[in-house]
Amino acid sequence: MGYFYAILNYLKTEKARRDMADYIRAAVIIAAVMAMVRIALDLLR
Repeated sequence: MGYFYAILNYLKTEKARRDMADYIRAAVIIAAVMAMVRIALDLLR
């Protein structure tokens, strides 16, 4: 349970907000690249 509370306390900090924004940005970039690769492969077939 201590680990759970440590995560909750971390999520309340300003650093966690910046980290989450970075993680979301990275996920969007990864999804966009995957979509572009998929479209490119479909066009080449």
